[in-house]
Amino acid sequence: YHREVTGEGASIQVSLFDAVADWMNVPVLQHDYSSYHTVRAGVKHPSLAPYGAYRCADGKDVIFSVQNDREWVNFCEKFLKRPELTRALGFADNMERLGHRPQLDEIIELRFSELSCHEAMQELEAAGLAYGRLNEVADISKHPHVRRVEIGTPEGTVETIAPAAIFNSERPSLRPVPGLGAHTEAVREEVRAGLRARAASA
Repeated sequence: YHREVTGEGASIQVSLFDAVADWMNVPVLQHDYSSYHTVRAGVKHPSLAPYGAYRCADGKDVIFSVQNDREWVNFCEKFLKRPELTRALGFADNMERLGHRPQLDEIIELRFSELSCHEAMQELEAAGLAYGRLNEVADISKHPHVRRVEIGTPEGTVETIAPAAIFNSERPSLRPVPGLGAHTEAVREEVRAGLRARAASA
């Protein structure tokens, strides 16, 4: 679009964090400007176990996954401190673990309950597993890496999460949110013009 309008190319920067943060705009705006609380829909995986979010001793949640048998061995030995589980009946491979997820979750939940969020993430890191802290909407709203941009609304200015793409290192800007009926006449005229053009060519 930029090239089409200006005849010039553009440098586009997009960080993974900004792209994911942009997906959170609606719940973050609801958190910041209303009393609405977004409820989680779940993070279990239909074909991997263990996979999900677990509550730590300090009340924070950590999400992690075991993707293969090598990671399962590392998880049992380095995180759970229970190497005997690597070949235990019901847990030896992913299909068995899927069939015994409630029993497995009980063991994992107990271990997480003994560790703070920071400690749990350190041990998962040492085990070579994919993990991350599961943030609440409020955590995203105040995250130090979130970029904000002001946008006008009929009720005043609000700060929303900035679009992920940065063009030519420029700060992004968003057009104001229109009030109810603000564009009604323009839309009607567009429809009327289309009808007139169709009638003229008939």
